[in-house]
Amino acid sequence: MKATVLLVLVGSLVLASPGGGHVSAQEASRAPGPTWSYAFDVGGFLTGNGKAIRQWLSANAYGATEPRRCTFDSLFRAICDDPVGYPKTSGSPFAVMGSIRRSFPSRSAFELFISMEQSGQVTGRCDDLASPKDPRCSDRFMDVSFGGASFALLGEVSRGWAHVGAGPALLLANWDMTPSHLAGVWFDATVERDPIPFFIRGQYRYYTATGVEWIKGFSGFHPSSLFVGLGLRTHLNNGGS
Repeated sequence: MKATVLLVLVGSLVLASPGGGHVSAQEASRAPGPTWSYAFDVGGFLTGNGKAIRQWLSANAYGATEPRRCTFDSLFRAICDDPVGYPKTSGSPFAVMGSIRRSFPSRSAFELFISMEQSGQVTGRCDDLASPKDPRCSDRFMDVSFGGASFALLGEVSRGWAHVGAGPALLLANWDMTPSHLAGVWFDATVERDPIPFFIRGQYRYYTATGVEWIKGFSGFHPSSLFVGLGLRTHLNNGGS
């Protein structure tokens, strides 16, 4: 009985000794290893590739306004439609995006993204009755469908709640432009705070030039977009490498 009490007292002294506390402090202050996390974003394009296409059509003779057209009713009163401005855009500004991030104790990270791009159609109109006629005006209307997906790998740094990053990207577009697949660069700014799983993200995406080859005299344009969204992040393997 006395031996058991003595062992308990000795064990208590060891645990309460400065050496034992030093080991616990070392374990508590040990920096965590690299971690993985996955994110899913839902948002929209404040400025999408459709704007770049509209500006491109306007700069290449396909921004002419359709004049007002008038008819007469049974009392011979004029009924006129309002002029219609071109180019016109139809489509959805919404998009989803997913990513996987590898974070390091130095407040840096690499994040791989896959994202939808803005999709829709832009219709341009040229004045084919003008004299002299613009040689680029082969048809009165030109329809340009656009859309696709993009990939990017960003290097990121964190300062408090703010995370900023930049890196190369690739746009895989499904339009008739040449080239259709474009290299580019993304700039990312995210506001998030652990352990809150939700965050706000903004991205600016800029790609190399594209255009058309079957119409003489057309200039090219650079697709670009500004994405803003709300995301959800899930952390995995936070205790190991």
